[in-house]
Amino acid sequence: METLTTGDILTCPLPYNLNLCYLDPPYNTGTNFGAFNDQWANIDAYTAYLTPRIKRCWDHLAEGGNLIVHVDWRAVHYLKVAIDQFANPNNFHNEIVWAYNSGGASKRHLSRKHDTLLWWAKGEGWTFNIQREPYATPNVEHRPGFHPDGRMLTDVWNIPFISTTSKERTGYPTQKPVALAERIINVFSNPDDLICDPFCGSGTTGVAAQQLGRRFYLVDINPDAIATAEQRLSGPSGA
Repeated sequence: METLTTGDILTCPLPYNLNLCYLDPPYNTGTNFGAFNDQWANIDAYTAYLTPRIKRCWDHLAEGGNLIVHVDWRAVHYLKVAIDQFANPNNFHNEIVWAYNSGGASKRHLSRKHDTLLWWAKGEGWTFNIQREPYATPNVEHRPGFHPDGRMLTDVWNIPFISTTSKERTGYPTQKPVALAERIINVFSNPDDLICDPFCGSGTTGVAAQQLGRRFYLVDINPDAIATAEQRLSGPSGA
């Protein structure tokens, strides 16, 4: 299944038995990006909009399926409490920090250079694939106690933001790097699993899923987003 749908995830058709649902919704930034409006009256209005949409994804997860909600400092704490009401805090496993470098600095507070991914798994026997990355200390792979493939991944992910000159850029605001989507998919799903992204934007999740042998179901309320995703996915290797 490789499906792209224009619509609202709350009301559009949605298959059951999803293996991974990754949501990268608006962040309550107070900005109108043109492609989508991220302006809300207050945090209550924002959470009231997102919570039922996240719950619908949760309800359509297969047993052992994973839910990943990607937000930032503005709303992460509010959404964690809201989602726990239906996903159950016992099903919550990690708060993952995606750390990156990007332009901009502040003289009034510490520069905000990370997003947060909240992970819940439905029931028992959830999919979790151990991934490894290079050790911080070089040339230790063959020493006793060190794994030849590197250290096990932690809950802090250092993945670069997309460069302003990168060919990966589509011009879609808030586009995430394919490397981030690949890591999420590798950790939380298996080949041929069905992955849903209900706020798919430029289609990065679909590109990564296509490259990694997963099925995908992408949804976005903005027809231009779906058009961008379709164009990327029809290119060579999802480029």
